[in-house]
Amino acid sequence: MVVSLAGEWDIYRRAELRERLEPAYAEREIVLDLTAAKYVTSTLICALVVMQKHRVAQSLPQAVLAVKSAFVRRLLTATGLDGLFPIYESLEEAVAGPQPDPA
Repeated sequence: MVVSLAGEWDIYRRAELRERLEPAYAEREIVLDLTAAKYVTSTLICALVVMQKHRVAQSLPQAVLAVKSAFVRRLLTATGLDGLFPIYESLEEAVAGPQPDPA
């Protein structure tokens, strides 16, 4: 399942964010498409951490993120979320997942 989060994600959109992320709490395979996210705050960061805690408690695999914006990538790195989630540059790469190294 893919959940797309485009635009700006701040405190003013927290109710919408909670609603949009709700399916990610239980779906086995989930990709969060942030390729069109332009601006995010701690509201999104917190929502991602809460979502991941729910997934871990249910023994679900990690959610996968697709992120294009350098700003969003820097924020994910600065908060350590790049160690919590696999992050890909495009939605296509995120859906495909890790590729085996050529021998």
